Amino acid sequence: MALPKKKLKLTIDTNPPDIGTKYLEYGMDRIEELMSQTDMKTKYLPRTILLEDLDQVVFDYVNFDGMKLTLDSKLVPTFYLDNDRWGEFSKTWKFMDNDKNVPTPYITIRRIDKQAGTRLGAKYRIPQPRKFRYINVPIMDEGQLIYLQMRMPEPVNVDLIYEVALFTKYRVDVNLYDEQILKNFASRQEYVWIKGNPLPLVFEGFAEANPIENIDGDRFFVSKYALKILGFIQDEKEFEIVKTIRKPRVGYTIV
Repeated sequence: MALPKKKLKLTIDTNPPDIGTKYLEYGMDRIEELMSQTDMKTKYLPRTILLEDLDQVVFDYVNFDGMKLTLDSKLVPTFYLDNDRWGEFSKTWKFMDNDKNVPTPYITIRRIDKQAGTRLGAKYRIPQPRKFRYINVPIMDEGQLIYLQMRMPEPVNVDLIYEVALFTKYRVDVNLYDEQILKNFASRQEYVWIKGNPLPLVFEGFAEANPIENIDGDRFFVSKYALKILGFIQDEKEFEIVKTIRKPRVGYTIV
């Protein structure tokens, strides 16, 4: 005798995404908790880049990377000067630190100008602050994969110009630094990395070093070099969650 047939009932449990301030059953506190427990490298989101971050990456390039100068097996120190400190520094030709003079040679760097960004060309592209970029960020919640759809404004491009100066008593030090920089920028530009983004660093030229005297009568050579970073700024605080998405759950019930 054949067994009685069982009816197969298909039930579909779907959870359509909700737009706006409601995020399914996941409140903002839960979403923030999930995001905070996610590795920074796997968030899929751009990171905040401010003007001070651009200043830092250029300083690091001069102090530790392509423009660092080593003489007699010693690294020449580099100092970042803002405009206020530069006014005092340019009058005395000395950098005071805990009442001690820094002996030559040394290198200084200061930002001397900022201009509209040309990283993607000189034309204006997108009106601010409209949102155009969307990224789906996958996160795990109790074993279930859900996506947070983020929208964010386009980065604001900016060009920053810096003056790098070498202070030394010897012309041979100037020649050595000139040769090093000419080799590094043989293609006119290098790239620096900031929070996973490569940015062009352009060599804008240099001024011939002429001997000068400080207030004590000591003679120095000051050789100056101009750098321009084609950068941009963006702030994570401006990113918004517009939707949560998760796949429908399909269940089978045998009756």
